[in-house]
Amino acid sequence: MKDQTRLLKTLKEAGIGQAVLNAFADVDRLKFFDPIFAGRVASPAPIPIGSGQSSDDAVILARMIAHLSLRKKSRVLEVGTGSGYSTAVLTRLAQEVVTIEYFEDLARAAKSRVIGEGYTGARFFTGDATDFDGPLGEFDAVLVTAACARTPYFLINTVKPGGIAVFPMGMAHQQQITRFTNDPDARKPGDNYRFYDLCSFDSIRGVYGWVDIEEPPPDHEPIQRP
Repeated sequence: MKDQTRLLKTLKEAGIGQAVLNAFADVDRLKFFDPIFAGRVASPAPIPIGSGQSSDDAVILARMIAHLSLRKKSRVLEVGTGSGYSTAVLTRLAQEVVTIEYFEDLARAAKSRVIGEGYTGARFFTGDATDFDGPLGEFDAVLVTAACARTPYFLINTVKPGGIAVFPMGMAHQQQITRFTNDPDARKPGDNYRFYDLCSFDSIRGVYGWVDIEEPPPDHEPIQRP
């Protein structure tokens, strides 16, 4: 577990709190990646996972999870299952995790790893999370590990009052970790947002990214002037 110790040391030096550190400590990162990358699991840097995708930077992932302020009874929606590593970490912090992965082969492999390693409380789905047909319900927290060119309203509308959504927002090559709190008493919509570290994620699929549409529509319709 020397590699695990090195990774945890990096996370602690990055200012990650004890509860999230404990969750990462409970998940053996080596089990969620191809053995060919065994020499890289001690580093927080992204690791290839197939389908042209890579894992999340572990420090950025830990910070995003910390911003969710999860409780043991939390119900969490995760968009971007990836290798299943982040899903396993979330199961150590929340009661239920609903996770959606766009790529079917990644979703199947992640489900096999998470269940095979004994992590419980996760439900797995495949498809475009921004246009999902299934009855997802409401969540205490939403974690999106794919870049959104604009606010992903479909996803934040699943957040319960008082709940939190965390997602990277911005265009290709650089985004900013964004924290949305569903505060019905906020004086104005902008008061529900906080912005943190710069980061770089691949585009989310669907209308909120830049992969499936040429030009994302603005957050608000332009004002028609006479």
